[in-house]
Amino acid sequence: MEANDVYKIAKALPENEFIKLFELLKGNIKCNLPQKRKRKPLPDFTIEDGIEYLINNHFNTIRIP
Repeated sequence: MEANDVYKIAKALPENEFIKLFELLKGNIKCNLPQKRKRKPLPDFTIEDGIEYLINNHFNTIRIP
């Protein structure tokens, strides 16, 4: 039996039976989607720490053309 044949038969089912069929099929299909990784928590930075970082690393660079 082909998937198209099964689909045509499934469409003829009443809605509640169609939902039951969907639940049965969903239970048999193993999904191999990539799992989300947990991110490491960021350290507690204050606004002053952020300003100091920007001044030291971005605004105090010497650019020679």
